[in-house]
Amino acid sequence: MDSPVSGSPSKAPLSYSGYHRPLTGAPDRYLCQVGRGTPGGEYLRRYWHPVAFVDELKDVPVRVRALGEDLVVFKDGQGQIGCLHLHCAHRRTSLEYGVISERGLRCCYHGWVFDVDGQVLEIPGDPNAAKIAERVSQGAYPVHTLGGLVFIYMGPPEKRPPFPRYERFDLPGVKLVPGGPRLPFPCNWIQIKENAMDPAHTAVLHAIPAVKGVDHFAKEFAAFPEFAFMRTPAGMMYLAARKVGDRVWVRSTDYVAPNVHSISSIFEGGRQVKGANTPFRTIWTTPVDDDYSINFTISHVEEGDDTPMEKRRYLELFGQTDERPYVERQRIPGDWDAMVSQGPIEIHELENLDIHDQGVVMFRRMLRQEIERVARGDEPTPLPDPIPTFCNDRIVPAATVEGGGDDRASLKRFAHKVGEDYIVEPPLAQWKPGNPAKPV
Repeated sequence: MDSPVSGSPSKAPLSYSGYHRPLTGAPDRYLCQVGRGTPGGEYLRRYWHPVAFVDELKDVPVRVRALGEDLVVFKDGQGQIGCLHLHCAHRRTSLEYGVISERGLRCCYHGWVFDVDGQVLEIPGDPNAAKIAERVSQGAYPVHTLGGLVFIYMGPPEKRPPFPRYERFDLPGVKLVPGGPRLPFPCNWIQIKENAMDPAHTAVLHAIPAVKGVDHFAKEFAAFPEFAFMRTPAGMMYLAARKVGDRVWVRSTDYVAPNVHSISSIFEGGRQVKGANTPFRTIWTTPVDDDYSINFTISHVEEGDDTPMEKRRYLELFGQTDERPYVERQRIPGDWDAMVSQGPIEIHELENLDIHDQGVVMFRRMLRQEIERVARGDEPTPLPDPIPTFCNDRIVPAATVEGGGDDRASLKRFAHKVGEDYIVEPPLAQWKPGNPAKPV
């Protein structure tokens, strides 16, 4: 008889229990659906979502899909950007084959021209064109650009919110660089976004490359941290505290409703004292359908960072796609593999959560509360203006930390203290230009 594995449970009912384990379950569709008329879809339609990169808009329209709707995005000859429903209001021909006009977009089939707001500008050869234009329009959505991304608002026009301002998106000496290409994930948007509030995975999944000799996250991420989670004015954040040599390093990542998160540098190793740093990367997850999503990103590039953009981009994208060979991804998996392998819509009732999932539980509870607000006729909790952001690295001498960071309790206390300090005084107040973390 084989001896039991050391440290494994000894209760017989838990051994070889595959036959008694459920194989299927129902997704939480109240949270996960994104289509028009669904609770989750109506909630998402109260916000702006990225759908394209500005530099994609050239001499032909760009076909996109968001929140279960097919659309085209284009830039006309006057430089105005529009987002229209895919199928022409006349005879339903796809406007992805439309002709860019000096003003608007012309359908290739019968020549109807639509302005960026969907109004009919021209109907060739029809003496009733003016009357038709008074009663017919092409479905259109408002557009805004930021950091090289094209955002659209797909909700009720009378409820359109102002485009959000993020307080650390205009720091002196920091460029916003669009992080193309778009990153598709064949799974529901929630399992992508809740990954941002799961700091435990950074010490496991993101430590694998360093263990196997691949440059990616700094090797110090492998030290398992102690965590704190708390609400912020626009969402929530986690704080992960590690002892690194004679320093205590608290890394924080913040989530902004409904589908945005920013991270600090993946190159940071926690060895140099600092109060704050610029964000490293901001990620929007646009729900395409219930079971498909796209990540759009912006890189925050600080003056003095001489890391070649090609190297930075490679390290940013490592593990975010399925482009590496399958066997290589088995040996060194990334976020894409971990999140997509949960299934098209991860089934929450089959999970067995542990203490490290506090952030995931908090995220889901907060999301449900906001969806319920919209479902009963209220608006989502307003975003502050500007939005304070909390992704950061605070690194202090261990001697200044109660308990020195030598045990779990002192690290956890310090993580909570840093989070409480941030709520009173966000990291922006501590930031000074220069000295960005770099890959080693």
